[in-house]
Amino acid sequence: MKLGIISDTHDNMPVIAKAVELFNDEKVDLVIHAGDFISPI
Repeated sequence: MKLGIISDTHDNMPVIAKAVELFNDEKVDLVIHAGDFISPI
């Protein structure tokens, strides 16, 4: 099983899209986002 881990993306959609592309290319089975996925208001 391949595990992908990401954190602190803070609504940075280009970075999130690149990470998703990488996870898909590497055939990652499970992704864990360790927090801070939105920016503070």
